[in-house]
Amino acid sequence: MSETQTLACSITDAQGNYLRTFEAEIDISPENDLLVRGVLRDHRFAFAHTWRLRAPAYEVIEASAQQLAGEFDPSLCERYAEIKGVRIGRGFSKTVISALGAQPGAKEHLLLAIEMARVGQQVYQYTPEFEAQFPQGETPSEQAHSAWLKDRAYMSLANTCYAYRDESEALFVGRDIRCGFASELTRPQPGEKRVFWRNKRLTIERTAADGAPHFLCTSAMEDRIHDIKIEFTLGADGRISDAHSRGLRLPYHGICEDPQQRTPSLNGVQVTEKFVQQFAEHVGSASGCTHLFDLSIDVMRLFDWPESGR
Repeated sequence: MSETQTLACSITDAQGNYLRTFEAEIDISPENDLLVRGVLRDHRFAFAHTWRLRAPAYEVIEASAQQLAGEFDPSLCERYAEIKGVRIGRGFSKTVISALGAQPGAKEHLLLAIEMARVGQQVYQYTPEFEAQFPQGETPSEQAHSAWLKDRAYMSLANTCYAYRDESEALFVGRDIRCGFASELTRPQPGEKRVFWRNKRLTIERTAADGAPHFLCTSAMEDRIHDIKIEFTLGADGRISDAHSRGLRLPYHGICEDPQQRTPSLNGVQVTEKFVQQFAEHVGSASGCTHLFDLSIDVMRLFDWPESGR
């Protein structure tokens, strides 16, 4: 990024700021499917999506959408039903894009569909046969270790983040580690209501320092397992300052705090159009936290970059 080029948020309200919220909850149907409902809002629109999701393949059995407010073409909601049959994973976004087309509003529906996919995979449905493969554990750390083993096996999470990397297994011996979630979350019963919920809030506030624009960026997520937030200031030149994060509720207390300490390494980074790789290096990948990475990237995608290629 040259010295003459400045960064700008691509979507702002009349005051030059931005706010986006996401709210979701999951029920269990009488047929034992996951009923996922989510709402995404900013100053331009409000969309609601509803899925019937079947685990463990996490296949969308039924999908519907509703436009609650906004300027986009409501016919996109009718086309959204065509994502039926898609599975969460590789090719998910491509399927949604194919169903919606390229008209205005399709990108926003895709954003909500991605949030639906993220939240939908938070509810597990362990069978007695699956759980019988793992030790029960007597102490809190032993019980946390058993839950960790099940997580990795059920969702193929090995080495996807710091908590689930192979090397973290040794930490269960030397630390007091406790689960941040109840075991009932992995054994939801047919007909059970609100077995999982999630709220997210993303804000970009335009400020000024020394006559140059700056953007205070905050991205937070709270649900039955997590309460985490990352915040940083992004200069118009793309340089990050005041980066910090916190985790008040975490899946594995005693482990998940470690990657939070990496967040200040973002300070001084000159962000480019290759921000995905940059944030993976500093807060994501197998040494970091998947959620901190996602929360950060959700912010960065709202900026216009002087050059393409990301």
